Amino acid sequence: MPTLLIIEDEEPLRVTLSDRLTLEGFRVQTAATGEDGLRQVQQEPPDLILCDIMMPGLDGYDVLRTLQANEQTAAIPFIFLTARADPPQVRAGMVLGADDYLCKPVAKVDLLEAIHTQLKKREQQHERLGRGVETARVDMMRKLPHELLTPLTGLLSVGQTLETASPTRPIPTVRELGRVVRLAAQRLFRTTRRYILYAELLSASLHPEVQASLRGKSYTMLSALTATLAEHLAQQDSRADDLQLDLREVEATVAPAHFDELVAQLVDNAFKFSTPGSVVQVHLSVLSTGDCLLVVRDQGRGMTPDQIRRVGAFRQFDAEQWVQPGVGLGLALVERLAALYSGSFTIESDPGTGTKATVRLPGARPGSQTANAMAADVRDRMARILGAR
Repeated sequence: MPTLLIIEDEEPLRVTLSDRLTLEGFRVQTAATGEDGLRQVQQEPPDLILCDIMMPGLDGYDVLRTLQANEQTAAIPFIFLTARADPPQVRAGMVLGADDYLCKPVAKVDLLEAIHTQLKKREQQHERLGRGVETARVDMMRKLPHELLTPLTGLLSVGQTLETASPTRPIPTVRELGRVVRLAAQRLFRTTRRYILYAELLSASLHPEVQASLRGKSYTMLSALTATLAEHLAQQDSRADDLQLDLREVEATVAPAHFDELVAQLVDNAFKFSTPGSVVQVHLSVLSTGDCLLVVRDQGRGMTPDQIRRVGAFRQFDAEQWVQPGVGLGLALVERLAALYSGSFTIESDPGTGTKATVRLPGARPGSQTANAMAADVRDRMARILGAR
């Protein structure tokens, strides 16, 4: 039984609408003011809201603005009730996010048609969301076990070799076994850490107070971090000569581990999806708006517009054609991290010519002398933790 909330200051109309919709099988709640309506929404979100525009105190526009500003209430279908639907008035409501308008007095057939239409649209949105969640779940179930089992197989093999080896086994062989163990452990660590981070960001997206606790609280020197990590990834892929760095001294209020993940995902993707000998460019600067700008370009195989639209967790494109390690969390993590800091992430790409990935984060400034003096410390810290990447 869908729940409807009627926010209407005229008692006769409020009672009439409530009685009429109750007889039609709806569960109806009512509020005489915008303030009372918002309180009821917070206590028990309805499936649809019918709201008068002209009310004392908070009017209908104020109510809609408040609901739209909250991620948990922004998707509730919202229908305005108005004594006159002037075009400017209708336009103002639609810009705010209203789903429909009904003129008072409301004919029963028009009222029910508008309500059923919006409830049907919401049901379809939930179905699409459910299909998306199910697709992500299936992708995760299919890819994650393989990404865990591959390095575990290497570890088991080394363990068996060491268990059955002679105590006099030559040191070069032992060193090679140690390298296999290290690489396998790094892959497990990387996969687990990214999976946990994505789960934290996904959970935090529903709780603003948790988001605030995850964000960085102090300025971080980003240029040294970016250079160290990009150079490490280039060397790891034997492509040190392909890397071009254009980095300004930048500080931003972002947690070092979060910016580390942004750079790692974008630079790693740029090398992964381009061929040796082609250039990968990394740019870092501060815009006049106070935003940190991170841009990573490659000359690789690129993405189609449809692929860009469908970027999401546990999603890899053309997996049948290309052998790709990982579970498909990279770009989804970048999206979530940018959103955590109220920033943005955009992709520009043409198949066969390359990709440009851009992240903008607020709260940045040019690096100070104090920050520049910290660059060596940042590089040392990065060198210590890169062993786990």
